[in-house]
Formats: sequence, structure tokens, C-alpha cells
Amino acid sequence: MAADYGSAADTPISSMVMVSFPDSSTTFQPPVDVAAVLDDARTASMIYINGRTSTNRPSARDEALALKRALSARKYLVDRGVSPLKVMVNFASAADYVTENITPEGRYQNQRVEIELVYVPMF
Repeated sequence: MAADYGSAADTPISSMVMVSFPDSSTTFQPPVDVAAVLDDARTASMIYINGRTSTNRPSARDEALALKRALSARKYLVDRGVSPLKVMVNFASAADYVTENITPEGRYQNQRVEIELVYVPMF
């Protein structure tokens, strides 16, 4: 007999926010609206953080920068009471742009962390 999956009451809910970084920065400083969303992160079941850079070619230096950005966001959350066991960190350089990478504004948007908060209903 097949289990009943996918009803609205038992479907996980996901919320995504992005925070951009100035060139070469690893200091996580979310804007006020994003900080308000992250204030509720303690209640998330799982949190995925992806660090990114705006470079055109992957390099060890840029991979380290992307990782440091993701770890800076993780530290921000853990310092505010999020269990480190809930946080998964990933990173990549020269990949996964959200906009054109040829202008300073575009590069700023691509130099980011993405934070996905996943909430699983409790029964």
C-alpha cells in the first residue's frame, strides 16, 4: 500500500535570502529586511548556505573567498542561537551568477551568499 505523500499539511516550506558582499569582503552584514528573516532561523529544520564569487575562472583563492563568505554567514546564525548541526555549507567560485557579471552592480550581486531556510511541519 502506498503512503500518502505531498499533502499541504506535511510539505516542507522553504525560504531563500541572499546577501551580497563588497569586493574581497568576507564580513556578513545582512540588510535590515534580511536580518529580520534570519531572526527566525532558529526554528528552521535545516539551513543551506552557499557562498559565491563573481570571478570568471575558478581559482584556489576565489574558492577560499567563497567558503569564507559562507562560513561568515554560518557564524552569524550560530551566534544568534542557531544550532550548528542544522547548517550545511557549500561554496563555488566562477559559477551560478544571478545577473550579468560585466558591471560593478552585477558583480556585487554575484558576490553573495544564498541562505535557504527549510521548515518541516511538526506533528
